[in-house]
Amino acid sequence: MLRGLFLIQSQWIWLSTVPSPSVTPILDPQIFPAKLLLFGEHVLLLGAPALAVPVDAFGGQWAWSAQKDRHHDRLLQLAQSESLRSVETMDAAQFVQDLASGLFFKSNIPTGYGLGSSGALCAAIYTRFVREKTEDLAHLKHIFAQMEHFFHGNSSGIDPLTSYVGAPILIRNKTEVARASALNWSAEKPVVFLLDSKLPRRTGPLVEWFLAQQNDPLFVQNLKEHYLPAHEATLQGWLSADAELFWTSLRQVSAFQLEHFQPMIPQTMVDIWEKSLVDPGFTLKICGAGGGGFVLGFARDLEVAQKLADTFKLVFPLS
Repeated sequence: MLRGLFLIQSQWIWLSTVPSPSVTPILDPQIFPAKLLLFGEHVLLLGAPALAVPVDAFGGQWAWSAQKDRHHDRLLQLAQSESLRSVETMDAAQFVQDLASGLFFKSNIPTGYGLGSSGALCAAIYTRFVREKTEDLAHLKHIFAQMEHFFHGNSSGIDPLTSYVGAPILIRNKTEVARASALNWSAEKPVVFLLDSKLPRRTGPLVEWFLAQQNDPLFVQNLKEHYLPAHEATLQGWLSADAELFWTSLRQVSAFQLEHFQPMIPQTMVDIWEKSLVDPGFTLKICGAGGGGFVLGFARDLEVAQKLADTFKLVFPLS
């Protein structure tokens, strides 16, 4: 059973996805969690450090059904794709056979919301159908990037890796990955929340747009001189529990994204984003690829975040 805890219109609501009578979970009930990229959206493709965390409020698991799931054809295409067949010891033939027998991926991870819905699926496929697994995180990241290519084209592999490991993952220089140390905020720990933009999005075109900007000398100069230092300082402030460094740097990241990452800013969020730049209580930034789905926010305390629930659907992913 998959559950999620939400704060909507100032009320706590449990979302529960209950299997229908025609669906029977497989013997292994493992749930693969969603993921949230707290820091490093897009720039991790350039080698900047990034931090991804699992989100247990959303997840997916394998189940059987007497009827074809609405995603059956897409899963079949994936099972027969070069992205999957090229993975060492991947039993793609068994995947195809299981799909024909009614296997499907039951998930409550919203698609196109920056929470790694395809990443959880890839982690589940690796777990079930790869016969000889590796524990090397860098190698796993490479394999997962190869698998996720089917969905997004250029992929870092971080989403499925985070879901598979089920622990915070710190990435440096594209390939250096390690489990992140536990945070130790004695006070003033920021409250992480998500705002629903109510807009769909596709990751691939946004990644392509960002990579294309690397041909613009002015964009690259601004990125190197202003954005990347602020981004790294934000991450360092979070990992070291340095509230002053974190909030100062995060505000710089947010302002830069609003000005220079226009395709990634959901149009329904522009007004509240501009407000966040002058309100000391909270700050917004891109969630995942951006462009739609959720927007990621950090608030000084829970009361500040709860006030936003009067206008927006709010989710506390790390509660």
